[in-house]
Amino acid sequence: MAPPDEKETGDAAGKTEQLKVPQIPWVRDRLFYGWIIVLVGAATQFLQGTVNQGFTTYLGPLQRDFGWSRALLAGPRSITSVQNSIFGPVEGFLMDRFGPRNMSVTGVFIMGLGLILFGLTNSLWMYYLANIVIALGTGFYGMLIMSVAVNNWFRRKRTIAQSVMLLGWSLAGVVGVPVVVLVQGAFGWEISAIGSGLIIWAVGIPTSLLLRTKPEPYGLLPDGDTVAGENATANGRAQPDPEHDFTLAEAIRTRTFWLISVGSAIGNLGMGTAQVHLFLHLEQGVGLGRTTAALVWTVASLSNIPSRLIAGFLGDRLPKNHMMGFAITMMALSVLVLAVATTARLAFVYAVLYGIGWGVRTPVMNAMQGEYFGRTSLGVISGWLHSLSLPLTIAAPVLAGYVADVQGTYRTTFIVVAVLMMVGAALMFVAARPTPPVREE
Repeated sequence: MAPPDEKETGDAAGKTEQLKVPQIPWVRDRLFYGWIIVLVGAATQFLQGTVNQGFTTYLGPLQRDFGWSRALLAGPRSITSVQNSIFGPVEGFLMDRFGPRNMSVTGVFIMGLGLILFGLTNSLWMYYLANIVIALGTGFYGMLIMSVAVNNWFRRKRTIAQSVMLLGWSLAGVVGVPVVVLVQGAFGWEISAIGSGLIIWAVGIPTSLLLRTKPEPYGLLPDGDTVAGENATANGRAQPDPEHDFTLAEAIRTRTFWLISVGSAIGNLGMGTAQVHLFLHLEQGVGLGRTTAALVWTVASLSNIPSRLIAGFLGDRLPKNHMMGFAITMMALSVLVLAVATTARLAFVYAVLYGIGWGVRTPVMNAMQGEYFGRTSLGVISGWLHSLSLPLTIAAPVLAGYVADVQGTYRTTFIVVAVLMMVGAALMFVAARPTPPVREE
């Protein structure tokens, strides 16, 4: 792998040559390159979001073709959660060491390969293997890598930049997942999976090559500020408080690190359980048709688009931990509605509530990590936060499937999950910004 940002090179006269960001003709000198990073991240999130959110659409056809139980069908999510828990810190370290460009190109190749293997699945072991390969690619090409890259290029506008980047994930639910369902119906789930892998290669590799780690090696500053304006007010507002770069050891010693880790884990508990089993529950529990079930998820994705933009505006002005508490509360209420839903109307209520909470949660969470712990070791810190939160969510999809197989309903599981998510929201409300580390001179 090449280094993330090549060092300045000297010529024979001892001068240094300033590195330049890639020149894009139609936006040259008109747009701060940080926004190119955001747009690349949005494309990444669209591709990954289509795969991740579309996973649940494959469960029905797989159950029809192979007769596997709901617990077995949900198994790959738990296995890949273990995988992500183990490799999360490694991915964070590699991100800090090699930068987002190298990580992303590697991830695109692995993820596309996994989808092609998934389309060739003819046995249970191959189904699990394909999902493990997809998850490995997702780690190198996923949210952690892109959120750290965006955090490195922005500070004052960090939350709105994260929000715009994550619109790609929202659009995946609006456009990508319905297209996956249509392709499954017209050509079969196998063609849908293989085609997704080829598209990820075709789009993901060239866009990933535009990524860069930080603005400073290219003579730029976060947010596109100039040296003269760095300490000035921006848009009539004072600059944010100085950031302090924590090491991993310093971050782990703070109370805030553990509040975020546990609170996020419990929040993910509901997200993972509801997303994995949504289509099965809507089709078999609520009695909706496949097209209507897809529409429910489309409404959830549409609902989170304005929520993400509002969160981006408010997230740089209000305490981020309070917004995180609000977001998880909304998602808990949505899972509770899903538990008692017996009609399409309640299913759409779930979709709206979930979309609002989901729209606020992710960009604020990403930006909060950068604000709380700085940029220098953000990759490895984010990796550990992600990994430490996963053990609480590893068993949830399989357990939910097992309970549904026994009881014939997801109601009990969803109610318990909603109550636990409220506990996670409470932890987030008290996760205030940590005190700067004290170091010896």
